[in-house]
Amino acid sequence: MTKILSTLKTSLVLLLVISLQALTEEKEYKFNEEHINLANEVIDILENEHFVKLNFKEIQLKSLKEFLNILDRNHLIFLESEINNFLSEDMLTIENTLESAFSIFNLYSDRYKSRHKHQLQILENSNLLNLNQEKSISLNRKEEGWEKSISDLEGAWTNFITNDLIQLIINGNSLEEAKEKLIKRQMGQLNYFEKTKNEDIFDIFINAVTSRYGPATVYFSPKRVEDFDIDMKLSLEGIGATLSSDGLYTTVRSIIPGGPADKSKLLKAEDKIIGVGQEQKEIKDIIGWRIDDAVRLIRGPIDSNVKLEIIPANALDESETKTITITRGLVKLEDQSAEGKTLTIKNNDQEFLIGVIELPAFYMDFDAYQRREYNFKSSSSDVKKLITELKKEKIDGLILDLRNNGGGSLFEANALAHLFLGGGQTVQVKSSSGDIQALGKRRGFQFYGKPLAILVNKFSASASEILAGAIQDYGRGLVLGTETFGKGTVQKMEPLSKGELKYTESKFYRITGNSVQISGISPDVYIPDFIETEEFGMKTLDNALEYDEISPIKFKTLPEVTTYSNLNELASDRVKTSPIFRYISEEKNWREIQKKKNSLILNLETRKKDKKRAENEFLSRHNRFREEMNLNTYKTYKEYLNKEEDEMDLEEEILIEAANILTDQITLSFKPIVFSLDTTT
Repeated sequence: MTKILSTLKTSLVLLLVISLQALTEEKEYKFNEEHINLANEVIDILENEHFVKLNFKEIQLKSLKEFLNILDRNHLIFLESEINNFLSEDMLTIENTLESAFSIFNLYSDRYKSRHKHQLQILENSNLLNLNQEKSISLNRKEEGWEKSISDLEGAWTNFITNDLIQLIINGNSLEEAKEKLIKRQMGQLNYFEKTKNEDIFDIFINAVTSRYGPATVYFSPKRVEDFDIDMKLSLEGIGATLSSDGLYTTVRSIIPGGPADKSKLLKAEDKIIGVGQEQKEIKDIIGWRIDDAVRLIRGPIDSNVKLEIIPANALDESETKTITITRGLVKLEDQSAEGKTLTIKNNDQEFLIGVIELPAFYMDFDAYQRREYNFKSSSSDVKKLITELKKEKIDGLILDLRNNGGGSLFEANALAHLFLGGGQTVQVKSSSGDIQALGKRRGFQFYGKPLAILVNKFSASASEILAGAIQDYGRGLVLGTETFGKGTVQKMEPLSKGELKYTESKFYRITGNSVQISGISPDVYIPDFIETEEFGMKTLDNALEYDEISPIKFKTLPEVTTYSNLNELASDRVKTSPIFRYISEEKNWREIQKKKNSLILNLETRKKDKKRAENEFLSRHNRFREEMNLNTYKTYKEYLNKEEDEMDLEEEILIEAANILTDQITLSFKPIVFSLDTTT
């Protein structure tokens, strides 16, 4: 009886949706004179002020192609013939290009609704559903061509809704529950699509244009300017995470240090948020939502709870979801403060006390600075205080932990560098006009002169790379960890008649003349890390500015540190014998293999068996490792997923290895300090 009622409920909901669709008045999206003027305003700034000079007429077709890719990344809307027709038009002015873009979107709107109706009909009619076929779908359709006919598109629409159904069933839903959830998702997606305005289409189009100049060049509509200002002031009433969207999933791009998500340890970079719930209310599916709507749903009053249904970044597949609860709060400047501690490390029967300063961001209270307050809060002043405290404990060396530090104030990067260098220029900046300026004080006092290591990872970027590069180039200390992100550009915000434009105005280079862009900073000694992968980094982003070099400036290295080649050998020997690092390596290798799989079979029973096999393989590896660590093992994969917290702190293990390397350096090479007030020639 329950099953019959559920079926009736689903059918009634479906009929209601189709009836509402029939009543929905068709929209025709149009651009206006304001859009033309604003587009010309953006293009004029980019052509004259951007670091890379491009002519709009030369990139019109490429911009239009990017517009098509943004709308239809998975090639489920347009036909090959339509794409060829769109890209063959002769466009002489911005007005011509806007006209093409809006025509494209009008067709997109019609086709989107056709797909929506088709997939609902599939869900309604059990005879059209086949969950046990040998057909497969591609996971990366954007690398393939567009379909040639409407019937081909309809076949793809059927395959994708079938796959969605299979994933929900694998995740523990009955067939009827899965259908009901998908119907609600379809209703939500159509509802949000119907809210699309002409300004939204212009926003997509103009950002297709700006994307040709690089991933950091972005047009902000007035609504997005408001969001950006909130983020910059670090007063976000939400979870403290930077989000992005690929048109389907809302993905966590980074966790703001000191924010609610960071403190909870429940949300990680690259997690996908697929549902949001308020307090005790039901979780609302947000797959396919616009990013601004998703952000507004996640935000809320301070101290209130938000429930997030996520696909973890390390999930075995997209059917693996979990629900977490985070208490919203303000991200305050003081929550990003540097923190210090000590580690006791034994090396060759000798005991060393190593200081550690974790710096989550290069922060600075600009308002207090502009008021000329003497003791304004900044990362350099906080680090200086922590060093003073650590000196009292008589530390033998210091590790500055810049892992996951995405940058911040360039001024602060220089100030911090001079704590360790004394004097010396730290970075070169090349403007869009070609002028090159070296930044940094020629003379100064070296506040800390003992052994130093900078610990970095793939998410260390921008100001972190400036500091690490300067320390490495002067030979002042070791850079440990993995290759960094590779962001070597500086952006400027320019007000427009409506909204703002963020564009790349300059590029920074090391004192050696090498660019940080794309290449990042390579460590002196490599330490394995879970997030070290080719999927992250500037080199993975479309149209990223290229690596190049300029002339070096004259400088001389400091005398106290010499890097020995056998530091890598000593570290490698420890890593090979460490169960934790061996586990990291095995997990990374296994996941890389899984990611290379480019298709999913539309067979429910086969998918269940494949998932079970993957879970057993993972659990076997994980339990074997836990046995080596003398930890309790898990009886089932579900038990592993439901664990409250992990006893293994992989980040701490990496930090300990960094301390081991620093003590190797101390025992092998560190020389007494000779202060120099001028480290340049």
